[in-house]
Amino acid sequence: MTQLTPASDLRSVSTTTVVRYEHDRAQEVVAAVPREVPLLIRLNGADLVTLSHTPVRSNALVLGFLYLEGIIEGLDDVALMRVCDDETVAEVQLTREVDVAALAQRRTVTSGCGGGATFGLIDPAALPPLATARTVSAAQVQALMAELLMSAQGYLAAGGLHTSALSDGERLLVLAEDVGRHNTLDKVMGECLLRSLAPAGLILLTTGRVSSEMLLKAARMGVPIVASRTSPTDLSVALARDLGLTLIGYVRGPTLQVYAGAGRVQD
Repeated sequence: MTQLTPASDLRSVSTTTVVRYEHDRAQEVVAAVPREVPLLIRLNGADLVTLSHTPVRSNALVLGFLYLEGIIEGLDDVALMRVCDDETVAEVQLTREVDVAALAQRRTVTSGCGGGATFGLIDPAALPPLATARTVSAAQVQALMAELLMSAQGYLAAGGLHTSALSDGERLLVLAEDVGRHNTLDKVMGECLLRSLAPAGLILLTTGRVSSEMLLKAARMGVPIVASRTSPTDLSVALARDLGLTLIGYVRGPTLQVYAGAGRVQD
């Protein structure tokens, strides 16, 4: 049986002293805050990109990022990977040559917080529309989102973190937390690679906004249903319709909104 990957351990959280005001009275207390550090990915000996991330499961982040950016097709492309002890540098040696300088020139900073980046190597036109028998009920999506929020240890402790997960419709299979919403998808994909778990046909849940970059990552994973606690963008809605994905937003309590692929959502 596939085991649930914890959202985080408390390495995702730090503490600091703050002055809290309540009823106009000030008190010095210790508060939890999410951790954020830079992670330099060095590919074949050359600096590729620096991501801002929460230093938990950095190996999964690196593998998932390289896969979802189209730089690798699987673990067989990776000859060696080493993440330093403080999780600020990851050295990756591939089994083939890659023009890292050319990749760096294509780098685009992604929308939102978390210091994300994309190299734009995945062409939406090259992704076939997803044909899958997977369906889901509104009640299933709402229950899975509630489970996602209850499993987000770092968020519950400090707030300020995004969480994403894959589900088979009954339970959460892989779950990841990070300051960057893009990073959560990379970590989820990396865990799938490390555990030989195929994400295709599963349901992706996330607490973050679904931008076009997020939607393309989901399509690259072969995920037919994407559900978010917040909103998709207009471009992600258009891409979901073009690629045959079901895109659900504002999954909160008893409500949700289906923006694309409503045929997969059943009563």
